[in-house]
Amino acid sequence: MYEGRAPRVPTGLKRVGREVWRNVWSAGNGAYSPETDRNIILRYCELHDRRAALLAAVSNDGLMTVGSTGQPAVHPALRYVESTEKELRAIETVIGFTPEARMRLGIVAAEARRVAAGPEDF
Repeated sequence: MYEGRAPRVPTGLKRVGREVWRNVWSAGNGAYSPETDRNIILRYCELHDRRAALLAAVSNDGLMTVGSTGQPAVHPALRYVESTEKELRAIETVIGFTPEARMRLGIVAAEARRVAAGPEDF
């Protein structure tokens, strides 16, 4: 378990990404290591920045736009919002940000502690 301070927020992150960075490290409560987990958490924050920018574009332009033949069409950025959210969900599962993932990771951690402790400790 990592006991140090959270790493400094990377300079390339925008407002949403910076907020997510701080929240992830705080919520992890020492569970994440800057050496091994920094890149996946950075990627997670970058994806949040991307999602925020895409949603801002949709909010600015409206949900509907004019298609190539003049027909109403759903804003093309929504396709990228969906794929970004899919990537976010995958990372959330890996880093334990869903109830099921936390339970699975907790069970794994408890099992690892039990094996490390040995039967004589119980």
